[in-house]
Amino acid sequence: VQLKKFVDTSILVAAAAREAGINFDDQMSYLTAVEQYAEPVLASAQECEDDDERQMTNDDLRSEMVELYNNMGVLEKKRGSLLEAMKFFRKALDINPTDGHALVQLASISSHEEDGRILSEVKELDPGYVAGLFDGYSSRFESELVDVLKYVGHELVYNSLRDALPNATSIHTIIDLGCGTGLLGELIATEMPWVAIHGTDLSQRMVDISLERKIGSGGRSVYSTVSNLDASELLSNFDEASVDCVVASDVFIYIGDISNVLDECMKRLVEDGLIGFTVESYEPTDADSGLRLLPSGRFGHSKEYVYRIAEKRGFHVLSWKDAVLRQQSGKNVKGAAVILQKKG
Repeated sequence: VQLKKFVDTSILVAAAAREAGINFDDQMSYLTAVEQYAEPVLASAQECEDDDERQMTNDDLRSEMVELYNNMGVLEKKRGSLLEAMKFFRKALDINPTDGHALVQLASISSHEEDGRILSEVKELDPGYVAGLFDGYSSRFESELVDVLKYVGHELVYNSLRDALPNATSIHTIIDLGCGTGLLGELIATEMPWVAIHGTDLSQRMVDISLERKIGSGGRSVYSTVSNLDASELLSNFDEASVDCVVASDVFIYIGDISNVLDECMKRLVEDGLIGFTVESYEPTDADSGLRLLPSGRFGHSKEYVYRIAEKRGFHVLSWKDAVLRQQSGKNVKGAAVILQKKG
């Protein structure tokens, strides 16, 4: 327990040193000393996991060590030592192969063949990593995403959904997965005020913001409910064949493998019910599955992958519209707005 507190405090001290502008060498020498002290203790602890309490303590310590290695990797990356940075991110993954931070950082800088094999096998990111990412991003989410990066994913999903609805007044219940601050929900609530919209997001701060989102002179709430659950968990709370549409703008790019989500959608959607979502494009190789963690830290889904998974889960692709989703580093991020329909 004391070692865990020591590592945790050391990480906080290192973060403060970065903010204070302490030079890289001094920061790294401090973190290296922490690593040299903690590593043998962790190794010894892993050999003595003989009760539940000790197991919990060791799990906490491993988590702190993963964070330590990620901090060391980020520090090396910032000073341009990419090979050293990759070494630390790999150490983090040796302890926790699903750690989202290490996977995303490794994807952003590595062209090594072995790392490529590791990354090609990543099918999802740790929900805790995604929640933390957007908790930290929530206060500036819309100003950066919409105003700076020219994000239009919510508009693409909404327009595709309306094009697919011959009679929008027949729609009564929509679930907004990864609702964020409520950009897509507001479009739906404004144009389809009779619809009950139920949102969910992994980020509690995003949930808090979307709960406060209101429209019209009377200040009507955009959402009927907003939950802090993952996509499949929220869907499982609804009765079978009780949902007209499910929407997910810029969400599947953080989920990765969408098989489970589509399975839940199939159960909850009414006959001919719709799913509207965006995906980020990439060019798959012959060797990969059509799903890949990209250097951006987001998942890319090939057109072939989406068609294949949709067909296996009982959907057909009603529309696929190639589009630019946003800007990144001054370049277009290409993707598509997709509508799936549950087969009758």
